[in-house]
Amino acid sequence: MEQLGLDPEQWILGQGTIYPDTIESGGTKNAAVIKTHHNRVALVEELIAQGKVIEPLSQLYKDEVREVGERLGIPKSLVWRHPFPGPGLGVRALCSDGSESLGEAERSAEAAAQEIARKAGLDARILPIKSVGVQGDFRTYAHPVALIGTTDWRTLESVSTEITNRIPQINRAVFLLRPDTLPPLFVKSCHLTKERLDLLREGDAIAMHALEEHSLMDTIWQMPVVLIPLSPDGEKESIVLRPVVSREAMTARFSEIPMDVALKMADNISALPGIEAVFYDVTHKPPGTIEWE
Repeated sequence: MEQLGLDPEQWILGQGTIYPDTIESGGTKNAAVIKTHHNRVALVEELIAQGKVIEPLSQLYKDEVREVGERLGIPKSLVWRHPFPGPGLGVRALCSDGSESLGEAERSAEAAAQEIARKAGLDARILPIKSVGVQGDFRTYAHPVALIGTTDWRTLESVSTEITNRIPQINRAVFLLRPDTLPPLFVKSCHLTKERLDLLREGDAIAMHALEEHSLMDTIWQMPVVLIPLSPDGEKESIVLRPVVSREAMTARFSEIPMDVALKMADNISALPGIEAVFYDVTHKPPGTIEWE
């Protein structure tokens, strides 16, 4: 406002806040803080107290917002477009100082996960990073487990649910699409840079093109593409595909893209210079949030 020469007493902030943003930010009587949404940070709360914020959608869930949009005659391509994270693409590029590692508790959790996975003919490896989850209506910050092998979505759903229900150190499960076997992955020291964001944009463009090509944009509610700093050599990184179906964003199910389409998508993303592995998030919400951060 200072840069534009605006008088703050003459202007108000308009936001597209919806009801789940308020709930997950701990803004109702019985709600825990899952994550503080960008439209509920301290400065915004101060402006709200001053009566300087207008939020015409704040009592509506996402499906109700879309109903309003359709009644207003807004084009379908806008009403049904995939949501984009309010804070920006940076929340889909996890960063690290490279110091993360697995301790004794994580190794014990990995052994327990492997026991569950083996019953379904799969292997399991805990990844040495953490992501946000929600378990028992509270925020968690725990490890994902990678499931490795040849299987189907129903088996993955069953294994993912059993692991996240039984092992508190794990709040998310991902399925390795490419390569066929998982090399040892270490946490790479990296920050938010133009190069990393450009790499993520390329991966996202490949994924979105595949959804459009196979007429899946309308059946998948949202598919975040996440760049994670896991590398075998300190150079390359990994990508996670997170397709979900939901109505109101408070709960969600991972979406079952046809396996051949998912594998082809992973092949094309793996061909990008700088990408080592491609995973597919097979976690419902709860226990895993839609975004990873």
